[in-house]
Amino acid sequence: MTAQELFDHFRKMGTWVNWNATTDHFQIGDPNTEIKAVAVGWQARLDALKKAHALGCNLFITHEQFEYPEPQVARKGEIQPYEANKRRFCEEKGLVVFRCHDVWDRVPHIGIVDAWAAHLGLTGGSAGNAMEAVHPAPVSTLQELAEYVLEKTKPLGQDSVEMVGDPKAKITRVGIGCGAGTDYHKMVQLGADAIIGTDDGMHYWAEGSWVLDKGLPLVLVNHTVAEEPGLKKLAEYIESTFGIKAHHIPLGSMYRLVGRS
Repeated sequence: MTAQELFDHFRKMGTWVNWNATTDHFQIGDPNTEIKAVAVGWQARLDALKKAHALGCNLFITHEQFEYPEPQVARKGEIQPYEANKRRFCEEKGLVVFRCHDVWDRVPHIGIVDAWAAHLGLTGGSAGNAMEAVHPAPVSTLQELAEYVLEKTKPLGQDSVEMVGDPKAKITRVGIGCGAGTDYHKMVQLGADAIIGTDDGMHYWAEGSWVLDKGLPLVLVNHTVAEEPGLKKLAEYIESTFGIKAHHIPLGSMYRLVGRS
């Protein structure tokens, strides 16, 4: 099977994707490369690419972009030195990279949003092909929710979560979403009285102030961490569907919180 044939499979699967305006595409390498083994990761950072190569993979499926957002001083299309290092490594090792984002975010039951809900032990129905979902709360207060989410995220590499609001606030229905495109207002419209969000999916000066004014309890985790369960499911899907060895390369939380009691 070639990388192109695998990519074509996802194109057929993603009936909800506008394939004329999508982030999902080959980012480096020859699409006609025969696949030896696949690595799946949240982002094609250099350390993840090196792990993929060491595992014998010649295809890396990244959820986020291969490129970094360009600094304001960069000219459009200019490759930055740190990006050039990654490109050079892929070219030298024969690694093909394609992005699987718009498809896998919304796959029912095993995609990013539903896999996150399952990892959290939330029992509502599938989000379908939506980016937000609301589930019965597994606990009754914001403090308990923060502690509950922390226990679920520790195995994913996050040792602390952020909590916004009154710790004693009562909750009954929790809205969840992943990534930078989540809509807190939509979660409330769907019946949420608390939210489990991701740090890239909000701004404190906007959504943070809004939830405080509204008295809406909020727990935040790292963007990467919330999407790891779905990426593990992607690797499992490839291996079970095509019989190709697929490795999930977890990246964990990008940061650690440091504080004093």
